[in-house]
Amino acid sequence: MTPEALWNRYAAIWSLDADAREPEMLACLADDVTYCDPNGAIAGRAGLAAYMAGFKESVPAGRFIILGVLHHNERSLARWELRHEDETVLQTGTSFAAMSDGRLSAITGFFDPLAGRHHG
Repeated sequence: MTPEALWNRYAAIWSLDADAREPEMLACLADDVTYCDPNGAIAGRAGLAAYMAGFKESVPAGRFIILGVLHHNERSLARWELRHEDETVLQTGTSFAAMSDGRLSAITGFFDPLAGRHHG
């Protein structure tokens, strides 16, 4: 799987129901995955799955779109948008991840604080 395909698949996980989320997490995330964003840090797939469930509950019509991916030496950087179902951009940001065996292993998300000022 290319880094772009991996990031697109990972981004889609955030909008999946719990039953569909688990197999996608196994495919995209390393066994020892960690996740960190301005809201806190999480270790393990179970914790991240719970965090994703909370996201889906708070933004039920939201979905992440990957805008671009840079990749080298088992590290990658993805620019993304969080869009509402009507395509309104709710948030923009950048995520960094280390890769392990073709899966994301240490993910850090950064939120663009100016997103609401630049997008309609």
